[in-house]
Amino acid sequence: MSVNKLLIGVALLALIGVGGAYLWSMNGSAGQPSAGQPSAGQPSATQQADSGAEATIDLAKPIDDPLAKVQEGDILLGDPDAPVTMIEYFSYSCGHCANFHAQTFPELKKTYIDTGKVKLVMRDFPLNRPALEAALMIHCLSPMAYWGMTEHLFKTQEQWVVEQSLPPLGAIAKTAGLDDAAFQACVGDTAKRDGVIAGAEAGTKAFGIDSTPTFVIDGIVVKGDRSFATFQKILDGQLAVPH
Repeated sequence: MSVNKLLIGVALLALIGVGGAYLWSMNGSAGQPSAGQPSAGQPSATQQADSGAEATIDLAKPIDDPLAKVQEGDILLGDPDAPVTMIEYFSYSCGHCANFHAQTFPELKKTYIDTGKVKLVMRDFPLNRPALEAALMIHCLSPMAYWGMTEHLFKTQEQWVVEQSLPPLGAIAKTAGLDDAAFQACVGDTAKRDGVIAGAEAGTKAFGIDSTPTFVIDGIVVKGDRSFATFQKILDGQLAVPH
């Protein structure tokens, strides 16, 4: 799902205040995924055409930027001392992201994360208003609830990626112990909102991110919902490099 395909949201232009590298609005009248974007669990066009897209990954030129490493406040899965760092920039409303987590992530977790070879860092890159609201909500929950709620949000995109996203998101928040008042305070927290936006802007500046999911593996930028075989090739290559 490409940021460049989104409509410009004037209200958020003032909020971002950095030249409008990307802005949030609803993608279509009901906020549904754009044409060609799969629902969770469905093979994406990117994944189906993975072998042809693989040439766009520049293995020889990793980006040397501090953001390629774990930062304070990052959501981390796996051994913090794992030799390879895999960062996922994602949007909760992104069908390709949901498909990655349903189809490819379980094998990656079993093969690389659970074995202590790779640590996964999750960074928000919300592509529209519902995704931004979902990101704000989930960061108000207990860290113990993060992974379960992330999985739930991906699986239920059709329920809450809608024009009026706050009511269904509020109902989801209640299942995790966040009452109406706490939920409203959470999504209205301008400091948290600014932090999410600043983090996404930093990702764009450092790695040229303009779509989700985008992965940064030890500085190697991998765009799109790639197959397990593609990730395996990259991760095995990085594991062979002295760290």
